[in-house]
Amino acid sequence: MDQLDETSKNNIEEMGIKIGPWQLMPDIEKRHLFTLFFGAFFGIATMAFVNVFGPYIFDNILNIPKSEQGKLAGNLTAVQEVVVLLVIGFCGALSDRIGRRFVYSFGFFILGIGYFIYPLATTSTELIIFRMVVALGCAANTVMLPTVANDYTHEIARGKMIAATSILNGLGLVLLISTFRNLPNEFSEMGFDPIWSGIYTAWFVSGLVIFVSLVLFFNLKKGAPAQSSKKEPYFATLKIAFKAAREPRIALAYTAGVVSRGDLSVVSTFFTLWLYQVGISQGMTGAEAIKIAGFFYVLVQAFAIPGAFFIGIFIDKIDRVLTLAIAMAIAACGYLYLGFIDNPLSSEMYIGAALLGLGEIFANLSAISLIGSSAPAKGRGAVIGGFSFFGALGIFIVAFVGGNLFDSIGPTAPFTMVGIANIGLLMLALFVLFSEKKKKNS
Repeated sequence: MDQLDETSKNNIEEMGIKIGPWQLMPDIEKRHLFTLFFGAFFGIATMAFVNVFGPYIFDNILNIPKSEQGKLAGNLTAVQEVVVLLVIGFCGALSDRIGRRFVYSFGFFILGIGYFIYPLATTSTELIIFRMVVALGCAANTVMLPTVANDYTHEIARGKMIAATSILNGLGLVLLISTFRNLPNEFSEMGFDPIWSGIYTAWFVSGLVIFVSLVLFFNLKKGAPAQSSKKEPYFATLKIAFKAAREPRIALAYTAGVVSRGDLSVVSTFFTLWLYQVGISQGMTGAEAIKIAGFFYVLVQAFAIPGAFFIGIFIDKIDRVLTLAIAMAIAACGYLYLGFIDNPLSSEMYIGAALLGLGEIFANLSAISLIGSSAPAKGRGAVIGGFSFFGALGIFIVAFVGGNLFDSIGPTAPFTMVGIANIGLLMLALFVLFSEKKKKNS
């Protein structure tokens, strides 16, 4: 009994202060938590800016022909994803040695440098090189947010912490992109030409990102974690992940990773570009076109926020594979619907934006929940790492293939491709359900 009491006492001592629903770890102060929330608010939005603003740079600064813009957009996303895959593990390992604070804040700093040089590109080749700098910042940002969130929170409150940072990601995306999309028009009204309006817009975001970097550096917890578990080599981890795919639900989850991340990629890479090109064809200036294209992109993300709340409740009430099937059906409707819109800048797109926002968040969260519930306790890290690997592969495929389809067939072709992939995954999920039911009844 005394030993049990002593164990309970140690567990209590391992907890720090409690703020609202978040039970913090020892030595984590209020300012550390609120600084993490600050970084979460700016994280996704500042990383998304490069895709939202890309069409303006293609058209007004580099004068890329419309027939080549889809391929360039896809290549830029593909290059970024390759860089992220190559360095994301290094960022995590480095943070174990020198501390989360430096890597997290330096990631924002590099992103700010990337945005400063990005509009100064004079050729598409230079733009790809500058995009690699942006990718380095994105890699550090991507791995540090969940890492710091897990560091700061006790096990009993980690779910609430991940939910909070996800909501702040979404709110930041909606509010900040709403501001960024107006900037070229604001600079144009001040008398600047389209080139300098674009440069000043990117520089404004660059300054903001560097400011965020400084806030994180001076307010996150100093030092490296007291304990860091030894990690398996990358290829050894992949071997474990591939072996786990013998289990049907894990194999389905890996496929869902490819499709769901591809869903996100097609929206971030090609949606704004399509609407921007339509705006230009209708006689709008570059600043006006990027403003309205950005509006509909924000609208998609605005619908995704309540969708996250809804799917979060829905996931816990029915089988995860059935949830995935339903999510894929909704997502497929959204992506395929775009091919039937006559004018994407009309009221027709409000329905499209709603279906896209709900579809992409349903697909993404249902895939994450499936891998979370299917991964075994032993080797869970490797299996979830495998899921991330297949997700990155999905982004690369959609960006590369979608870019060529965008230019050669039409701007809705990448969305149709992803819609068909969603239908394929829907059928696969139903097959797994049917097979499990048949096995259970036999």
